Amino acid sequence: MKDNWHSIDIRLIAVACSLAITAFTMLVPDTPNDDAYIYVRTAEVFLEDGLGAAFQHFSWASYSVLIGLISLMGFSLFTAAYLVNGLFFALLVYAFLSIIKEIDGSPRIMLMAALCILLYPQLNEYRYLIIRDPAYWALTLFSLWQLLLYNKNHKILHALLFCGVLLLAASFRSEALVYLILAPAFLLFTKDGTQGRTQRLLQACALSSLLLTWIILTLFGVDILGLLVSFFSVYESFLNSALNPSEAEASAIAAVLFGEHASAYSQEYIVVFMAVGMLVILAGNLFNGIGGPFFWLLVYGAYKRCIRLERKSVLPVLAYLLLNAAILFVFLYVTRYLTSRYAMLFCLLLALAVPQVLVRIVAGIQQHRFAPYGMRMLILFFAYCGFDSFISFGESKDYVFDSAAWVAERVEADSTVVTNNHAIAYFSGRVADYDKTQRLVSEEAIRSTRSDDLIALEMHFEVSQMLEQESLRDLLEFEAAFPSADDPQITIFRRR
Repeated sequence: MKDNWHSIDIRLIAVACSLAITAFTMLVPDTPNDDAYIYVRTAEVFLEDGLGAAFQHFSWASYSVLIGLISLMGFSLFTAAYLVNGLFFALLVYAFLSIIKEIDGSPRIMLMAALCILLYPQLNEYRYLIIRDPAYWALTLFSLWQLLLYNKNHKILHALLFCGVLLLAASFRSEALVYLILAPAFLLFTKDGTQGRTQRLLQACALSSLLLTWIILTLFGVDILGLLVSFFSVYESFLNSALNPSEAEASAIAAVLFGEHASAYSQEYIVVFMAVGMLVILAGNLFNGIGGPFFWLLVYGAYKRCIRLERKSVLPVLAYLLLNAAILFVFLYVTRYLTSRYAMLFCLLLALAVPQVLVRIVAGIQQHRFAPYGMRMLILFFAYCGFDSFISFGESKDYVFDSAAWVAERVEADSTVVTNNHAIAYFSGRVADYDKTQRLVSEEAIRSTRSDDLIALEMHFEVSQMLEQESLRDLLEFEAAFPSADDPQITIFRRR
């Protein structure tokens, strides 16, 4: 019986558990995130007008195309999106555990790794969101697994899978191309006498796969240059501001940072000051991404030297960590913002060390007479992670669906709806371009409405300030507030 138990691949059990978690999140859904609507709208465009139209509507339409294809099985687009995410989360779990298995595949570490990745609070937060990032995370981790295998046995199959998976990942996020082009260079530091040939072969596979993909997509009419131009145009204004600020901008920033008098003497140091400040913001995001429990375990493991990796294992992981850190810093410096979602891949790479730390802590505890208490602490640790992953203490947002239903029921047949809330725009069925809903509604948009049109507004500070204008009060008649009149998160008006 014991031999049969050890013959079971824990990765498959973990994948089944991940799919069960996906089913749970679908049974207890949250309010769709704002990004969800651009993906759902693009999926609609794909189903109505085809692949080319989908990519014209949204440059990175691969995720939406998958949603559209899954919906053809009879699912709604939102359900299809959760199913797609569930499959990629299952792949992420499998890839994470496969990497652990290559590093140290002992049963105890594999069990700890399965618990860590399934109960990782910061990762599980994203199971409720419709975003393309899980696909990127899963495929990138899968490519790291293939790089580890290639670095060990030098089989061409793993080189081809490494390249193919990263090309697929690039269809979700372009950053995957950085790993494809640069990660093979780190194999030069493998001291086994074959590093030069191994690295050149992998680099040749990477460049050949890029060229072949370019040719195939061009033959199918996909404008690769156009997609790249569209991608970089989004960041053009950020890039110009970051790398070539005008004298007025530099002077204004210096005055804010150093004061009016000191700015004249310190303006030349703005770039250095900003770079150091961005590093602090990056560190804060990484801490939020890895989460307190995992962070302090990693600190303890580093202090006690619990983390031990072979050179052939550590180099590919280190390559991905360094490349991801560079990507994050460049993105932060150019755009001036960063969320924990963008840092999640870096945190997943760091989390690879957590199972080793836990196993060594357990081994140390078992050598003392208070071993039973130590095991209880371990159980309490994973119970906390599970509780944090799946129990929400945030304010219920059912009022968003309630307000959308109210609008859908009471809007006149020939009336329109103006709103700054994506859910109301979508579920009311009266906003064609619901994915383009803006957080702020202009005064001009409200004035351009007709009598009996509905204006449903999420009451941000700026919106509240705008509605205090006397000129708008005469135009709007209060209809309802959600969740209540005492706490109006969403207020609905009718145009007089």
